[in-house]
Amino acid sequence: MERPDYPSRAGADTERRTLIVSFDPAFPSVSGADLRNFNNASLAAEYGPVRLASIRPLGDPSQPSDARIHAVGLTVDGEPRSASLGWWRIAGENRIPRTALVRLRSLVQTFKPDTIVVEGTGLFKLLRPLRPLTKHLILDMHNVESDLAAQLRHVRPARFPAVLGFRRLERKAQSLVDRVWVCSDQDRKRLMALSRHKVPIDVVPNGIPNIENIPQAMPIEAATGGGFPAILFVGHLGYPPNVDAAERLAGTILPRIRQILPEARLTLAGRSPKAGVRALARLPGVELVEDPEEVAPLLSRAHLSIVPLKAGGGTRIKILEAMAWGVPVIATPLAAEGLDLVENDEVLLSTSDERLAEMAVELCLDPERRARQRMRAHQAVWARFGPQAIRDTVRAGLGLDEDGK
Repeated sequence: MERPDYPSRAGADTERRTLIVSFDPAFPSVSGADLRNFNNASLAAEYGPVRLASIRPLGDPSQPSDARIHAVGLTVDGEPRSASLGWWRIAGENRIPRTALVRLRSLVQTFKPDTIVVEGTGLFKLLRPLRPLTKHLILDMHNVESDLAAQLRHVRPARFPAVLGFRRLERKAQSLVDRVWVCSDQDRKRLMALSRHKVPIDVVPNGIPNIENIPQAMPIEAATGGGFPAILFVGHLGYPPNVDAAERLAGTILPRIRQILPEARLTLAGRSPKAGVRALARLPGVELVEDPEEVAPLLSRAHLSIVPLKAGGGTRIKILEAMAWGVPVIATPLAAEGLDLVENDEVLLSTSDERLAEMAVELCLDPERRARQRMRAHQAVWARFGPQAIRDTVRAGLGLDEDGK
């Protein structure tokens, strides 16, 4: 489809208006996707007003403290269910009510965005309706979903994802947009291998989330009075890779750690936990924090973050947040993919649950090594994923020059 000749709004040389469309509300931020959307919104707001529009209703009536950013829900709790866009969709595509599209079109007409950023191929059905409404349409691919679906075949074989369906969707999506954003160079290479279109693909990494709540000087290590170590896992607890990781953490990794460190405890925190995740809270030493309003208190009390993902895409934003707080991270190589962290120095890595548990015990029993890893990781994440580094990539991804025009 040909790009529209859409006239620029008057004054666009000094102000850039950005609309970011997501499925879940980006404010208040809970999961990695929310955090990425809100972080991008905060950086885009440096060039002009931003609207965060979510298909799902806003769960919190409050608004971001930054007056340049306004959150909008495109559906309302309790309203009658309406027909959805499209008569057919693949697994992984979000259901989008027609009422949401009506409200979205109205928002575009009144807000007049210079750029519209759409979150992922799950919202593919919005791309064609939005195409004629803006001259700058961006698809922000938090994950390369076809690659993620291929991984999930090995993690949850009973829930066989439509790999070929995702690949077709990704190719169609690229033909409709002006730019694509991905989280890492690895994802960029994956997408380029699938692409038949010469659409620009920008690497816009995940930055440190909730940065306003994190002291730049590394916090002191958490006290041990409530049990040691306090292990934290944060993520969307309805997302299959996170569900699998939580089950293995609570059922395999934590029990092995508690054989040596009997006071070890695990906190699982995140949005929309599945019933199976809720059941994990009945296991010894496991706590569930559902839909936390803030994760800062949880991170300030954590001694370790273990991220045993066996599937996933993009880059794990929660690893960045833990390191920014000075919490050592132990993870699978896939969980840390795209972050270019130094193994055995800034992060500890293993593909084995047994070895992840051993690494946790070894780190806990070696205070000097733990202090060294905390410091190296803290320094690395602030240097590579701090505000200025991500600001530059967002500016480039918006097609702005160094003057923000």
